[in-house]
Amino acid sequence: MKTIEINVILTFCSYKAHGSQEIFNVKLSYWKGCKSAKELLNQSGFFNTIVNICKECGRLPTELVKISTAANWTKNGFAYDIGGGQWSFGSWRGQNVDWSDSLVKLYGFGKDDDKNVADEFDLNLAAVFGVLSAKEAAAAINKMMGK
Repeated sequence: MKTIEINVILTFCSYKAHGSQEIFNVKLSYWKGCKSAKELLNQSGFFNTIVNICKECGRLPTELVKISTAANWTKNGFAYDIGGGQWSFGSWRGQNVDWSDSLVKLYGFGKDDDKNVADEFDLNLAAVFGVLSAKEAAAAINKMMGK
């Protein structure tokens, strides 16, 4: 039995004390005959591990909008058959679409980020609105103080 270490970044549609991401490494065990990265991830419980880590970090899997991975797949003898090693959900949807959609059905990833058109905006736009509001508030305070 061999192991491979995978660097993982989970991105969420909500912020916690350390921002919108959780970063960690996962070691997966595999038999020497396993040659498909996709097969390894699907059969090893990798995505169940993602759900458990979400819970350990106080996150909901339904708030997960992106999984990013990095590993030395080819050095370990695997076919690099996992797209860009990223899966996106909710309004971030666009990478590994078919596989991502099946993960949404299995684990509910990104479901809290699916908004109707009237409510839809991304975190960057929300940040811009926050900066603009802060500038307006500062200007109003300065005006009240005669500056």
